[in-house]
Amino acid sequence: MKIIISGSGDVGFYLAKLLEREYQDITIIDTEKEKLEYVQTNLGILTVLGDSTSYKVLKEAGVKQADLLISVTSDESTNIATCLIGKKLGAKFTIARINNMEYLIDKKTLDLKDIGIDDLISPESLAAREIKHILRSPVLTETFQVEGGSLEVMGLILDNQSPLNGQLVHGSMHESILDNFCMAAIHRNNTTIIPNASTIYNEGDQLYFVSLQNQKEQILKYTGKKEFEIRNVLVIGGSRTGKYIALKLSKYYNIKVIEKDLSKCHYLARHIPNVHIVHGDGTDVKLLQDEKVYDYDAVVSVTGNSETNIFTCLIAKEFGVKKTIAMVENIGLFDYSHKMGIDTLINKKLAAANFIFRTISKGGVFSHLHGVDAEVQEFILSEKSKIIHKPLRKLQLPDNALIGGVIRGGKGMMVNNDFMFEAGDKVFVFSLPENHKKVNTFFK
Repeated sequence: MKIIISGSGDVGFYLAKLLEREYQDITIIDTEKEKLEYVQTNLGILTVLGDSTSYKVLKEAGVKQADLLISVTSDESTNIATCLIGKKLGAKFTIARINNMEYLIDKKTLDLKDIGIDDLISPESLAAREIKHILRSPVLTETFQVEGGSLEVMGLILDNQSPLNGQLVHGSMHESILDNFCMAAIHRNNTTIIPNASTIYNEGDQLYFVSLQNQKEQILKYTGKKEFEIRNVLVIGGSRTGKYIALKLSKYYNIKVIEKDLSKCHYLARHIPNVHIVHGDGTDVKLLQDEKVYDYDAVVSVTGNSETNIFTCLIAKEFGVKKTIAMVENIGLFDYSHKMGIDTLINKKLAAANFIFRTISKGGVFSHLHGVDAEVQEFILSEKSKIIHKPLRKLQLPDNALIGGVIRGGKGMMVNNDFMFEAGDKVFVFSLPENHKKVNTFFK
């Protein structure tokens, strides 16, 4: 597959980083020479200097043979024009990053496929969608479904009240538990661990479980966590992300937005009538007290400044708010922010790159976990697979790899030592990136 990416900013760079493990023929276009030098140094993939709306630049990148053209620059007009021109020049499938929510809200009226844009991506809408999922299960830090919910991946932090602290992972999981869910990965002190026979749970561990449907309550019971309900949400920041969150979540929660730009406040008040808008600075402790921040079940801070979002969430925690979500630009802040007490971090650009990656990566790496150096790979077993009709105990899996679950005939299944694989099984494997090739070789 030949892939061209226009834009080597955070979205483009991270997407290229994900894709280069699976695909060899990738080219990045950008107008900034320094960014392209960084791409070449860190990823070693082909680059083209120039404007992606230029016929000559796209031709130099090989657009005529491109299976996929993805335009994710920070300029919406450039992305749309790039896809339109690229499609005309021969690109088979195009994806454009957009900022204008109208394209997403009214897709039927504004169907752009007829003119050459096959799919649209909005980092703001994806961030809002992630926040929506998280608020549904606030005790979790991350959750996503596989195959419409046949399997689920759930993340949570082990607190000091958990009965698991100091226990062996495998020793604490009885057969009745393993029939419903398994422990797939642990993130601890900037290091990701695929658990083995000697792995012990520690307070503060970020845990990732794979489960069958409707096993959240059992996982919470196992870890000693207690679920709570979200009713009132305070959103800090009336940016595009804040606006989209308020628009989407006001159907389910009581929402208040604090925004320091008065013109944005007037705009939000006109366009989101069911949401209370407050003019002020979300880092002002007195304002937060006046707005009774302690009465809110969740605080979501999505200003354009990562430090402001982290600081606001820390203040909210001091006032006893149960759930805090901060939007950050720097992925390196994930570990430190968890240690400070912030429950969940969102990076909208990372969410966009991951979404595009999941969309186009069929039968390869299914997903990457936020701030965690682990990947979830999907393999469909053929009749020629060397692992079918053999019990799991007789298979020597690569180190730092673990089978999280299997989907057979549309039904999710957990695996044990006696599990026998069959042709057609979809196998989901958690592994560290350095084992990517070994895992691929084993299952393919």
